[in-house]
Amino acid sequence: MVKPICTVMVGLPALGKSTFIEKTRGSDTWIYSTDMYIDAVAEDHGITYSEAFETNIQAATRFNEQKLESMVRLRKDIIFDQTNLGLGKRRKIINRMKQAGYTVNCICLLQPEAGWLDDQKIWQYRLNNRPGKVIPNHVIANMLESFVVPTIEEGFDSVKYYNMHGTEVLPDISD
Repeated sequence: MVKPICTVMVGLPALGKSTFIEKTRGSDTWIYSTDMYIDAVAEDHGITYSEAFETNIQAATRFNEQKLESMVRLRKDIIFDQTNLGLGKRRKIINRMKQAGYTVNCICLLQPEAGWLDDQKIWQYRLNNRPGKVIPNHVIANMLESFVVPTIEEGFDSVKYYNMHGTEVLPDISD
């Protein structure tokens, strides 16, 4: 019997996680995404994502948790489309999904290195040009500070790293 696959996306906002998923996911794969829920609420109410976020994030999380239980029972492949920047959050997902009998893989989209000014500019452009979806600079700074590059030692069955253009790369994890 083939194990279902759980893929944990890791990366800062606007690096292309959702775009990567659109290009690579199977048609029968379910996506755990609070953003998709909030986007739908915002569209239904004619407001922006940012306006809908605060009052809907708890409902979005509840919805995704309930749906996750159903998808696990059905043994569906699952993608966690969130930032998943820290070890603690990822560890919870890994443990939960492995206990459910899943192979757990990681796809990490790495932020542009400081010396890659063109990529830094593209990332800033992407962050600043998402209509109605504003992430304050202090929140991005906190995300950058909390980001830990995922490794196989965390418990993933595989880890692949990509740049913001979707090209597979090898990370510098010498820290």
